[in-house]
Amino acid sequence: MTERPNPRPDARRAKVRRHRRERQIIVFGVLLVLVAFAGVFAAGVYKGDVDGPFSQAFVTPAGAFESDVTLVCPPNGKTAMQHRKVGVRVLNGTDTNGLAGSVTDELESRKYVVVSTENWGRTYGDYVRLYFGPEGIRQAYTVALNFDGEVDMVLDTREGTLVDIVLGAGFAEDGTLRSTLDPELDPDAVLSANAECLPVTLVNPEPAPRTLPDNPLDKKKNKQNA
Repeated sequence: MTERPNPRPDARRAKVRRHRRERQIIVFGVLLVLVAFAGVFAAGVYKGDVDGPFSQAFVTPAGAFESDVTLVCPPNGKTAMQHRKVGVRVLNGTDTNGLAGSVTDELESRKYVVVSTENWGRTYGDYVRLYFGPEGIRQAYTVALNFDGEVDMVLDTREGTLVDIVLGAGFAEDGTLRSTLDPELDPDAVLSANAECLPVTLVNPEPAPRTLPDNPLDKKKNKQNA
């Protein structure tokens, strides 16, 4: 009597193969979806529609910024101001009598608005130092052009545009300002720093003087803006 073959092993193998195909279909389907998503994401990053994972620059946080640079940069692309729009206070930081008065006369002849001429109360051994606030940066760079030696530019916390000019012993040796015909005083020349500088937001200002003379140009500006 011939024994009939048992069909059950074939059925089990067929079931195993079917389950394997189903798993493969699922795995490859998921992989295709991931590849498609990666392609869409990459295209978005390339076009700029999507920020990539490394789109943010690796920079030091602003609060942790430190630098030895104290010079504030002049306004970008700006030329010197009209002298009649610049108010200054001239301070004599030396024992040379009449030094501030002679500089005042010269600056007034150049149409600067001199609001006060005083002794500084201290001595200054270098050439010239300018004190100014955040609103007076362009004014300070305009004033600095008149001096042929090294000018120390100091940002402080004062309000308004008044610029303090401190005359030092270095300036007292010659006591003259740069000629008005000097190329440095070309009114069309763009203001520039003579050393490494930083934007005003990154410079730590010094404390302003407790009292400052009134600058009539600031009062006029405030009336115009009122």
